[in-house]
Amino acid sequence: MNLMRSISDGNYPWTGMMFGLTISSVWYWCSDQVIVQRALAAKNLSHAKGGCILAGYLKVLPLYLLVFPGMIARILFPNEVGCADPDVCYKLCGSRSGCTNIAYPWLVLELMPHAARGLMMAVMMSALMSSLTSIFNSSSTIFTVDIWTRIRKNASEMEQLIVGRLFVIILVVVGILWIPVIQASKGSELFVYIQSITSYLAPPVCAVYVLAIFWKRINEPGAFWALMVGLVVGLIRFAWEFSYSSPACGEEDTRPNIITNMHYLHFGKRTKVNKKTC
Repeated sequence: MNLMRSISDGNYPWTGMMFGLTISSVWYWCSDQVIVQRALAAKNLSHAKGGCILAGYLKVLPLYLLVFPGMIARILFPNEVGCADPDVCYKLCGSRSGCTNIAYPWLVLELMPHAARGLMMAVMMSALMSSLTSIFNSSSTIFTVDIWTRIRKNASEMEQLIVGRLFVIILVVVGILWIPVIQASKGSELFVYIQSITSYLAPPVCAVYVLAIFWKRINEPGAFWALMVGLVVGLIRFAWEFSYSSPACGEEDTRPNIITNMHYLHFGKRTKVNKKTC
């Protein structure tokens, strides 16, 4: 296992791991509404700081809870998790690009006793529901407070409550309709999909956040337009890349060079550099 891979590595180049992930992490831990909202809910400033420090230490655990089990599953089930034949992959998991997403469920179903399986599935569902409720709550709050109150300045609390709930329903429907896009993206690897989306949309937020701390000349119009331009550039790259299907194992990759040769972590790093030089 080598973390410092070649800069041309198609999966995890060392430059992307060192700089690209840092940009995404600054956005997530410092400005993402889900994290900020939990920090604002703390009893006082000391509790908020302690919670952030504790969460930082807990982030060491995914190496042992996610990465190592995935490597174990790849070794124990080479013909299922590590399938190389597109037809075999499609029969196993419904994807012709790979079946890495079934690694954790296969470990649970094949190795754990029956009682532990149910317990583990309950834990996974609880974690999923916790994450979804946090996202839905944060999204509905942003839409209702920051957008709807500008459209309806005299909206009552009951109206805002109803609008927030309706917005959550819309998010659920959009999420369900978005599943085929995830399945067709980058070999349907959920982790890679999340990181690529973050790399496309997070750099302008990171740039504005960092410059607001270290550069006194930054102002509100400049921050706004930096966010808007970065969002448009990220959405163009996102739509362009996901308009192509990832080739299955053994198939020739006919996508444009800017998609195949520019790693998504490198794109995030370059976008942030461009914002700083404007």
